[in-house]
Amino acid sequence: MGAGLGAEAAASIPSHDRRPATTWAAIPIGSAPDVNAPAGNLTVQIFIINLAEDAERRRAIEGQLRHLGLPYEVLRAVKGKQLSTEDRRKNYDEAWFVRNEGRSALPGELGCALSHIEAYHLIVTRKIPYALILEDDAWLSPNLPQLLNAIEMQYAPSEEDVFLLTWFNSIGPRKLGRLWSSYHVAEVKSAYCAHGYVVSNAAAEALTKALHPVRHVADCWNWLRRHRVVRVLAVVPTCITADLSYGTRTSGELARTVAGHSQFELLRHKLHRVIWRLVDHGSAVISRLGKAP
Repeated sequence: MGAGLGAEAAASIPSHDRRPATTWAAIPIGSAPDVNAPAGNLTVQIFIINLAEDAERRRAIEGQLRHLGLPYEVLRAVKGKQLSTEDRRKNYDEAWFVRNEGRSALPGELGCALSHIEAYHLIVTRKIPYALILEDDAWLSPNLPQLLNAIEMQYAPSEEDVFLLTWFNSIGPRKLGRLWSSYHVAEVKSAYCAHGYVVSNAAAEALTKALHPVRHVADCWNWLRRHRVVRVLAVVPTCITADLSYGTRTSGELARTVAGHSQFELLRHKLHRVIWRLVDHGSAVISRLGKAP
């Protein structure tokens, strides 16, 4: 097995639902004089992460991709509550997760992180140059095919790049270049959410090595950027949002967890996060100075 996952560890992650990728008739959208190749010519692989029981979500995202003429593959998401004790031991580093998050991983967080790691592993083992990873609540812009084509044409899969197509907190002051039409690329300063992003082959390998066994939540973009595991870029303006009517399981789990703690425990948790973040920032700076020529 490749990319640092290991045969034994990879085998312990529940298998995904490999549906045959279907090519749909491309629908021309907008004008892109430089990179307006038909969607059928794209080599970007699209993975949808979906729990088997979430049929409504799956139908919604599949319908959007069909309309855009984009082929896709559904990956069966890992259900954290169904992981055996042995699965958790092989795929979850609780000590490090507690250091990073100030608490143990919720079942939904663990399943979500493992599902994204499985997608990275597939990108590496199948030698896929670029892949778009979608969670099943993603809501897609009609400009997505042109933007995927632009990323393919302008960036090399050998570079460790992640392109966030979703929300971000802040970006650097300088745009790195025009991607297509009014869309640009900028370096991320702070970001969250993982319901739609593009990963290069090199980035997928780096992410697998850095994130397995699970020691962070799936959307730990700030940690990845701070430690220069990958280059985290944002497509501006955002072209993928989320259907908030679905809600999220992890937010419900977290709310119930918080409700069961006293104010003292919550304050201790926040203090831990602040102290550990300072320590982590310091270690990242020292690491960068050590690598400087």
